Amino acid sequence: MFFGGKEEEAAAKASPEGTMKTQTRKQRKKRTRWPWIVMILIMILVIAAAAHSMMRQASNTDSSAAQSSSVSQAHPAPAPESESEPEPTATPVPTATLEPELATDRPITTEEAAEMDALLDSMPGSISVWIQDIGSGQTYTYKPDNGFYCASTLKAPYALWLCQWDEDGLIDLDAAVGSGSGWDLIYPMIAHSSNGAAHDLGAMWPGGLDTGFSDFLTELGFASPEGCEVVEEGIHGWVTGADGGRAMRALYDYFETGTENALELQEAFLAADHDLLYCPAPAAKKYGSWDQALHDMAIVYAERPYIISMFTDWGDQEVSFPEEGRERMQQVGQLAAEIILND
Repeated sequence: MFFGGKEEEAAAKASPEGTMKTQTRKQRKKRTRWPWIVMILIMILVIAAAAHSMMRQASNTDSSAAQSSSVSQAHPAPAPESESEPEPTATPVPTATLEPELATDRPITTEEAAEMDALLDSMPGSISVWIQDIGSGQTYTYKPDNGFYCASTLKAPYALWLCQWDEDGLIDLDAAVGSGSGWDLIYPMIAHSSNGAAHDLGAMWPGGLDTGFSDFLTELGFASPEGCEVVEEGIHGWVTGADGGRAMRALYDYFETGTENALELQEAFLAADHDLLYCPAPAAKKYGSWDQALHDMAIVYAERPYIISMFTDWGDQEVSFPEEGRERMQQVGQLAAEIILND
């Protein structure tokens, strides 16, 4: 048997070398535990600090809210003042321009228009007719785009153009023109269709493409305004029955303004002494007559006013009012009056 284990262990502990080994193991155990202890302490401190901070923030928030609530209830904060910006105002609604009130009844029936068509179809040559009931605005047309030499009908819109220019201060119709004034020439140019008066006015205030007269005719709705002119050398232009009707409607509207110029010009048109289209009441009218051009247009001031414009190629340069042409125009004027006035 082997006996000696305990004695050897005791001897080892008693010896210096054995003592050093035992101390080294204990030191290692101490060194191994120390870092963990430090880390745990640090974590405890961090958690404690965080908890303390959160509690302080919560306390401050409650205090601030209470204080703010107290202040806002006792002393409401004033609204910011504005020194330069005015209070907003509502944008004004633009006022619409009132249109003339039109009559609800329309005098020209389909059957009556067909009757007028049949009458005009029975007549020779080229014809263009424009008739308008002023009260309702209803318009009858027959071949409104047929064109003719204007002859003296262009004097009508030319006189209107001059009167409006005078009112706008662009010209002075009281100025000396020829042997008289502008007004002294407008009357015979319209009432008696004086070519001499038209030429003198055209020399003083030419109506053409460069002076704005063509633009004026464009506004009226003329088919070929660029070639229309009233100048010292004469009267030129290509027009339709519809152009004549629109010119007379513009004159009617101008007369209704009641200005001094408008009333004086209306007097000249009412004084026209020719007899082509039949008119059952006083009429402001203007005719034109030349070779292959016999035209008449009128504002008829009947109980129910209307406008009638008839342009034809029945003219004769040697005769101002060819009898056959005049008779046909009388027939058309009579039928128009029956239709519009229900006679």
